[in-house]
Amino acid sequence: MASVARRALPTQFAFSSTADGAIGPRHIRWLSSARDRPTRTRLRGRPAFANALVTSANENDTVDCIRITRLDRADVGALEDVLLSLGATCCVVEDADAGTAEEKEVFAGDTKSWHTCDVTVMFAQGADIEGIMRNTMEILCATFSYKNETIAGDAWVGVVLRSFKNVEVADGLWIVKQGTEPEDLDKDSINVILEPSLAFGSGEHPTTRLCLKWLVEEKLSGKSVLDFGTGSGVLAIGALLMGAKSAAGVDNELVSVEAAMRNSRLNNVDTKMQTYLADGTPNGGALPPGLKKGEPKFDVVVANILLGPVLALAPLFAEFCTPKGRVCLSGVLTTQTPHVLLACAPFFDDLRVETENEWAVVFGTRKE
Repeated sequence: MASVARRALPTQFAFSSTADGAIGPRHIRWLSSARDRPTRTRLRGRPAFANALVTSANENDTVDCIRITRLDRADVGALEDVLLSLGATCCVVEDADAGTAEEKEVFAGDTKSWHTCDVTVMFAQGADIEGIMRNTMEILCATFSYKNETIAGDAWVGVVLRSFKNVEVADGLWIVKQGTEPEDLDKDSINVILEPSLAFGSGEHPTTRLCLKWLVEEKLSGKSVLDFGTGSGVLAIGALLMGAKSAAGVDNELVSVEAAMRNSRLNNVDTKMQTYLADGTPNGGALPPGLKKGEPKFDVVVANILLGPVLALAPLFAEFCTPKGRVCLSGVLTTQTPHVLLACAPFFDDLRVETENEWAVVFGTRKE
């Protein structure tokens, strides 16, 4: 497809909609830090598509969907604009290399996007897809391949549920989807129940598994846990099921905070868990107690985000962590761990690294 100059998309899932739609691009600052929060895997794949569908159509409607894979980033914006002007309900843009060693950080304030993108576009029932695509290619003076599907709205729920698989992330620790029958569960295991949702943390990403494995080894009985970038709440909830006395989840997206609390209720740990929306808005920006003199700090601090905020927030993690408390930082590639070790060295001792494929966790002990 011919390259067309246009603004770059700022988020991994850059939602756009018609004037009637409720979905729009989001530019959010991560905990009011100096850098914008990086986008990565907090919204990924079919759950995001399902959100667009629910916004766009009733469950009993059919929805036409086209998919264009591995599109050059220079072409994405113009394609999105044209399709929306011709009747598309919404467009979903993903990093085509997400989850691989080629995945790149893109921050919400950056004027860039990923080098290669996957685009999914939704249309309302009865839309003339072929005509719309012909007009789109004429307007852009370009040709490209796409796959067209017609999907029943009520079937989308099943698609989302099927995309969420029960996962054993460590020996005796499972992440299971809501609605799993009791006979399908290992009663001798710790089973973290999650609803399929927009929030990151379903166990499919190596960084989630690495963090959970680390928590298993920490012997959390009676300890307090702080989970930065809580997403679905999986790390905080998992810690509580492992014996932690309390947990706090912090995120800058309302959808994640709400999902974390719903999941805490599914696991019957909601009385031990609190969430904080730290989105930098006048009504947000909340952080847990622990920074002011006399406030109790946390025995364990875990953050599964990305390199940029891990580096920027290392001093904040240290402030929240009690002396000789433990920290686990992830969302980073193995090649990025030297930067994390350097940023954490002033605050934490005995720093170590564990890896899975191209991903890593860095963990250590708070200096006295």
